[in-house]
Amino acid sequence: MGSESGGKRPSIECSKNKRLVRTNPLHPGRLRYNPPTMTRRRNAFVLLLCLVLAILAGCDNETSESNGGSATQAATFTVVALNACWLFDGVGEGDFSTAPQSPEEAEAHLTDVAEYLASVDPDFISLAEIEDDTMLDRLNERLGSGYHPIFVQGTDDYTGQDVAALSRFPIMASGRSDTQVRYPIPESKLTAPQGIEEVYKHFWATTEVGGETIALIGLHLLAYPDELSRVVRREAQASIIRDLAREFLDQGYEVIVLGDVNDFDADVCDAAGNEPRTCVDRLLKDVDPDREGDELVNVCDRLEQSDRYTYWYDRNRNGIDDGDEEHSQIDHILVSQGLIPYLVEVRIDHSYEARTVSDHWPIIATFGFSGQ
Repeated sequence: MGSESGGKRPSIECSKNKRLVRTNPLHPGRLRYNPPTMTRRRNAFVLLLCLVLAILAGCDNETSESNGGSATQAATFTVVALNACWLFDGVGEGDFSTAPQSPEEAEAHLTDVAEYLASVDPDFISLAEIEDDTMLDRLNERLGSGYHPIFVQGTDDYTGQDVAALSRFPIMASGRSDTQVRYPIPESKLTAPQGIEEVYKHFWATTEVGGETIALIGLHLLAYPDELSRVVRREAQASIIRDLAREFLDQGYEVIVLGDVNDFDADVCDAAGNEPRTCVDRLLKDVDPDREGDELVNVCDRLEQSDRYTYWYDRNRNGIDDGDEEHSQIDHILVSQGLIPYLVEVRIDHSYEARTVSDHWPIIATFGFSGQ
């Protein structure tokens, strides 16, 4: 605390004849005498003031520690991965029949997605099939503008789709990988076709939650799980994401990979029992073959197999959801081993009918961090 002398504290001196003498620094020769009764009252007041200040100082220290000191606050972190099914503005989408064909259709779809997400109230939302940062901002506004937007322009010039996210927790950094690789990759069982591939739709972002520094990688890989011409290309894309995840792990981050992988997991079979024709699932879980075991885990291993579906494929084109045989899980959330102890709940939300909010159902994972 500063003094009225501009920083120099008044000196306190004892006197044989007076109980307490305070030297006034502005008038060094002027003394003020405090009678015994007044002195006792003043001492009591000073003691009380010191006690109050000590309590306030302690509270202030706790606050400062929780805001960046040695202590961290407990936190709940709910993450949603949703393919939002052409979250576009409805202008010029005539080449794609499943996209909104007018601004009015687009507005209705945006409303459906926003109302659903508001009901879940997540902390981090990873969205596939969004048009651009303008649509992301419109969605954020519908949700009360309480999120930090994450948008890194992708390179899908054919559909114009992108991947983006909204985060309640501040983002430290974000970006994407421009890496290109030749396919088939060495891990592939196939030898053709050949070419060069990149991940057109993805982002990475880093944040800190409950004392844990986390790198989130949102993605949307090439579609059609069984089409051989795309199998080798999707494997190449997955190898790029694998390397990106390994880099973050090597730097000490926990990692979450989430989004529309457009492929199955052989170890965590979906409701229809689909088997992958690629090594994509292995690439995204065993991101460092030099280490023993998988570095990333599919959180849906906690669910019953009958609940593992995120997409409805109308196989017989009858417009009716015919159940398990038309259900598949091509969306996934994979998390590093260090996050598993904090994972408290996983669900795939089938609360809405297919093709209302989306033709995909979201995966929702909640983590609970106790703080330190």
